[in-house]
Amino acid sequence: MFSIKGYAQNYLWGMKGSSSLVAQVSEANGSEINPTQTYAEYWMGTHPKGESYLTDGNTTLRSYIQQQKKYSSYENGNLPYLFKILSVQTALSIQAHPNKQHARELHEKNPKEYPDDNHKPEMAIALTHFECLCAFRQYKEINYYLKKYEQLRILCDPKVCEQFSNAVQNNSSDKNLQKDLLSSLYQNLMKSDKVKLEHCVQAHLNDLKHADSSDECASLSQLFQRLNEQFPNDVGLFSIYFFNYLTLEPGEAIFLPANIPHAYLYGNCVECMACSDNVVRAGFTPKFKDIDTLITMLNYEEYTPEKTKFKAKKINESIREFNPIIINDFIVQEIRYDGKQDESIHVDGVNGLSLLIIITGEGHVSANESKAYDYRKGNVYFIEQNQSITFKTNQELLAYRAYALSQ
Repeated sequence: MFSIKGYAQNYLWGMKGSSSLVAQVSEANGSEINPTQTYAEYWMGTHPKGESYLTDGNTTLRSYIQQQKKYSSYENGNLPYLFKILSVQTALSIQAHPNKQHARELHEKNPKEYPDDNHKPEMAIALTHFECLCAFRQYKEINYYLKKYEQLRILCDPKVCEQFSNAVQNNSSDKNLQKDLLSSLYQNLMKSDKVKLEHCVQAHLNDLKHADSSDECASLSQLFQRLNEQFPNDVGLFSIYFFNYLTLEPGEAIFLPANIPHAYLYGNCVECMACSDNVVRAGFTPKFKDIDTLITMLNYEEYTPEKTKFKAKKINESIREFNPIIINDFIVQEIRYDGKQDESIHVDGVNGLSLLIIITGEGHVSANESKAYDYRKGNVYFIEQNQSITFKTNQELLAYRAYALSQ
């Protein structure tokens, strides 16, 4: 076990200066913070766009792993996962991530925009109140919004809206037909003429201003107006009526397998994913948009808000584990202690290399009863295979550990 330093990404959607948890973590690891700079993501791992370094500042974590003969199964010293902290101030792009086969095809076709040939399933665990869009709503909800909002119908094509409505209201209707019609609706929306879109956005804003504030759609009305301030007249605005709008509280999580549409909107989270930076985008971004690819790849199944959330398994009083068993790229453990008395918290070793970040607290941490490190908020550690770790503290503790079992 030893300390490492991650890499801060300064994307425009991040929080500014020391208000950003990412900035606070960076500062804890020796970086100077610019109060006018955005700090969006803190990467921990071996991805070439943001490699972690040992504290000597010269050795990458990847090269260290590569030099250890016992870790020859880690090809070129690469960890199979990428671990992150995110501080989201403004909306991220409406996006989805390809499966393995599709990732290879996209990379071969356009390596500039799709730099990796790997899939990117990911999990986000809220550290604060956290807002996001995730997966298509239940069809009856989408149908409700199509009926309620004229401008949405105009952009999606009234004829297709009617066909979708008939299919949804017919309980015996073929689900594949409903999916196909939903795909047509969303394609019509995302390919809207720019002038027509701008007119519909402004007309919809006017409608919302005159709507009853006690309307059951008030929170979505406020969200539409807020997102329009961030991305005026953007093609992604009306997506809030297609996707589930989730608010996660600390400790709640979502898991996003391939092809699930999503957009993070606000808050801090821990994120873990397969080691890839492939993103297919279509709205809320000045970056490259690939609407055709997104429309083709999306999973058009309906999801309830609860279905999008991922439940952790309780290991003991201090540890919960988030293990999306449909993939083998990563598992995340949450280590939490209330700090009411001096305590030792023991975490079993795992058959795989792991990364640990301290979110809250101070104390001592050691692996296999060897050298103890004084830990504090923002410290990051690399933990060798099969090393158990022990925390000793009389303060509140919150830490997250990412790992993947050796194959």
